[in-house]
Amino acid sequence: MNDNRNDLTGNVLAYEPIHGAGAAVVVLDPESNGTGDKEYDEDDVEFYGGDRGVLDSAESKSNASPSNSGPELYDPVEGKNAVNTNKAPKPVGAYPHARREGDLIYLSGVGPRQPGDNSIPGGPIKDSNGNPLNYDIKAQTRAVVDNISRILEEAGSSLDKVIDVTSFLVDMDRDFAGYNQVWAETLGKVGPTRTTLAIRALPTPIAVEMKVIAKI
Repeated sequence: MNDNRNDLTGNVLAYEPIHGAGAAVVVLDPESNGTGDKEYDEDDVEFYGGDRGVLDSAESKSNASPSNSGPELYDPVEGKNAVNTNKAPKPVGAYPHARREGDLIYLSGVGPRQPGDNSIPGGPIKDSNGNPLNYDIKAQTRAVVDNISRILEEAGSSLDKVIDVTSFLVDMDRDFAGYNQVWAETLGKVGPTRTTLAIRALPTPIAVEMKVIAKI
């Protein structure tokens, strides 16, 4: 029989020439050695050993859960006139906590994250999957002021020497009243100028950040 198939035996029952070729009626019987019990080319089955999921659709990839790692944290940059302290949270970029210029100290944006464990007083505004969470804007705002105070103290200054503040809120409608109340209880008593801006988001899941200029 055909060498490409299994070994078979059989009997030709009828044969008729057709256009120079021919047709036959044949009864085939598998040989007793069992070879004929196999499907065509079963002996030559190949197995794929590559990566799984190579045929995943683009849509399934786009639905993957976002990373839970959050932004990378940096050691504060020790540049000229830089002021840094381990009592403030690590930056999320390559910059110092503050910088002295003349008799002024300029702080980088300060949020409520805590030094050491990076926790957020009052809770984060969203979970690791981006789902909104309930949070306490007053607790976050107080934590911001506390972090500002620690950085100013490291620079030889203090809250009562703050002269200008720019605040950033990710939800002005929800949070302005609570933020404003804590402001009145803390920095509002000092009397610096202030600008409050509504923004879409901050790098970490916080609701408020402040940028400060103070005298030394």
